[in-house]
Amino acid sequence: MIEKSPSSVDVVLPCLDEAEALPWVLERIPSGWRAIVVDNGSTDGSPDIARDLGAYVVHQPRRGFGAACHAGLTAATADVVCFCDCDASLDPGLLPAVAGPVLDGAADLVLGRRRPTARGAWPLHARLTVGDLPLLRDVDTAADAASVVTCCPPGSRFATAMASLAETV
Repeated sequence: MIEKSPSSVDVVLPCLDEAEALPWVLERIPSGWRAIVVDNGSTDGSPDIARDLGAYVVHQPRRGFGAACHAGLTAATADVVCFCDCDASLDPGLLPAVAGPVLDGAADLVLGRRRPTARGAWPLHARLTVGDLPLLRDVDTAADAASVVTCCPPGSRFATAMASLAETV
């Protein structure tokens, strides 16, 4: 059963073994917004912690960030949906600034991005860009490549390129 969100914003938080980060992440969710924690097979009690802290928990047995994002989007009922990593690498308290243009009706979609603070601060996979698509040919399965598409605007050049790549993997 999907619980109807009384908030105007649902925040989807894909989660795999984030028991340590969850308290900080969930306390930073803006007041009145609903946290949807999508458990992706955690073994550290993350779903119970999230539920105890007031989050709506969805279970997604298919591994992968894209699968978790899709499950969260499917569970979302608010008019606006945000996605945020659940590992405390991003501050959910900053989401109102990102979602503001959508909430104000000035935009249909807003994408935020991380900004590195020092050279080498991110692992290689976090530094890949659209220009690095050929490197993604090393993904293990078409499902891995397709999972990237689920978090892209449908029909965008990036989504189309990833869909084509998924067919070749």
